Amino acid sequence: MPVVMRHNESLELNLAEYLGSVTYGELKAVAEFLAANPSFLKRDCLSVAYPGCDFDSIDLAALDELFGGYAQLYAPINFQIIRRSAWVCLSPAAQRYIDYWIVGRDARGAMSTTLRQFPTHEEAGDWLVLSEAETLALQTRAGFDVVVRFEDKPPAVAAHAR
Repeated sequence: MPVVMRHNESLELNLAEYLGSVTYGELKAVAEFLAANPSFLKRDCLSVAYPGCDFDSIDLAALDELFGGYAQLYAPINFQIIRRSAWVCLSPAAQRYIDYWIVGRDARGAMSTTLRQFPTHEEAGDWLVLSEAETLALQTRAGFDVVVRFEDKPPAVAAHAR
């Protein structure tokens, strides 16, 4: 299932949406996109694991590899302020992976990022210093244009021979 990256230019905010069964290939494609488009690395981001999302096909050690790759992407960037990255997890199946990504990592030192999880969009919006109207826009995706979509296609099923 897809990972959708959105952006709101007036808020200078990225929105990453995780839907369905997310694969390592999709997560790797996100990192490759960010490497090719470093302007997105400097912006605050809200990542949302929507109901039904899971990362079950991904080995936790692969997340360590991805984190190391992100640290390399962020290393040469000069930040005027610490970037904020918020997570909202609306899928119990995804929680273990989000915990693994967030807990015990030095995101501030590795990526000049403060990384936190919130139970709701409203709490994440408060932390991201959004007004009520901006938080509502975030929830409804109003003004958040799709930048790119990553989706591994399942293999085609061969027709049965007759």
